[in-house]
Amino acid sequence: MSPDRRKTAAERSGPSSAFGTARAPRSTRGQTIDALVGAPPTQVSPELVAENPENPRREFDDAYLDSLAQNMREVGQIQTATVMTRLAYIVVHPEHQDAISTAHEYVVIDGHCRLRAARKAGIDLRITVDDSSAGTREDLLAAALSANHFRKDLSPIEEAEAIEALVAFHGSAAAVVTVLGGAVNDSWISTRRALLKLPEPIQERVAAKEVPIAIARKAGTLPSEEQTAFVEAKMAEREAEQARKPKAVRGRAAAAVKKNQPQHSPAAVSPTTTMPRAETSPSTSADGAQSVPEPRAESLTPERSDAPVDWTNPDAVTAAILERCPADAVQKIAHSLLGAL
Repeated sequence: MSPDRRKTAAERSGPSSAFGTARAPRSTRGQTIDALVGAPPTQVSPELVAENPENPRREFDDAYLDSLAQNMREVGQIQTATVMTRLAYIVVHPEHQDAISTAHEYVVIDGHCRLRAARKAGIDLRITVDDSSAGTREDLLAAALSANHFRKDLSPIEEAEAIEALVAFHGSAAAVVTVLGGAVNDSWISTRRALLKLPEPIQERVAAKEVPIAIARKAGTLPSEEQTAFVEAKMAEREAEQARKPKAVRGRAAAAVKKNQPQHSPAAVSPTTTMPRAETSPSTSADGAQSVPEPRAESLTPERSDAPVDWTNPDAVTAAILERCPADAVQKIAHSLLGAL
């Protein structure tokens, strides 16, 4: 018996193009990218798949689609439709970004009739996801981080893992800044990477937005044995500070307070209120001395409100800053806040 006949069929034929890479386990970096970009499914609702704006076909035979829909419903879909993820498609065709709704996760490349028939039949569409024309998965990950609407569903920890994967791939944080085209800066990258130095329980609280980024970032720069205690102490201080702040009265309670306040007539004057005197021209007394009118009393209404600011209300904080700070100070405050996020 020849040596070849002792081998299995898989050993003789070698790995296929579709499953060859499955034999070697994914690296940690690869697993991170898979977790963020997403492992491709084999079937999805046709409502999640958009038609390709680049498709040259404009006319579809309704009778053929009805027949295909019935066949797919009764027999099943024989051939899968080839699709790209929306992100990958927009990387290749940025001019179609507005044409493909964010409600769609995929764009059909080959299989428009199957897509329409699946919609008619009310069944899931079997798909093969092929993003190869968009470049590497690192390219897709960079694209995801370079646009806010792509990364809106990522937690700070997921963003940190994505940044770490890109740094490992491109060699440095500076290179990642260049790749992302100015969408992020060195400060943002260092802030996110510091989060990965935290213990897992703290990372979970950051991901759940229970611990602010500013506290987590500082904790990430400390020795590992001090990080948890630092976070707990800062969160306790934050809770105590919030407890001391007066709670803003809103809704029905605010309406009730306003209703119960005494209404003063414009003509009613408090005994302690000094009314401004009318401005008059100098007059002459009986002895010939010229009398000077008293100056007007200062306005009783201050130029700005000194009421306490509800620091938990973004609108109130914004209004207080705009009311109290000059324009150049407002710009510096905005820049500092963006750098801390």
